Amino acid sequence: ADDHDTVWRTSRILNESAVFMSQYPLIQREVTINVENGLHLVPCSMIAQLAREAPCEIRLSKGSQVVDAKNIFDILTLSAEKGTVLAIQAQGEGADMFLARLGALFDSNFVPNTAENP
Repeated sequence: ADDHDTVWRTSRILNESAVFMSQYPLIQREVTINVENGLHLVPCSMIAQLAREAPCEIRLSKGSQVVDAKNIFDILTLSAEKGTVLAIQAQGEGADMFLARLGALFDSNFVPNTAENP
């Protein structure tokens, strides 16, 4: 396969993915960080672990900065301190359920076994 074939295949896959994603609305929920030390390594790890279970796209945003919620290092770049408002954005299959589960994780202040699975 030459470079042209690779580019064509990649373009086709991206277009099919865009069509697939457009079938699902982007849903969003705002959350406020109430953890004393902000989103440090442990909460970021919990967010990424839960997000990686999702078949849908999940992103976190702080202002104009948007990151992949499945990547712990991306989440850490938000430097979200206590009191920071973030938006959780989800799109795709299962987005409602995972948005609710992530929201519950934030609502529990990342205390294990208090986040309910809606």
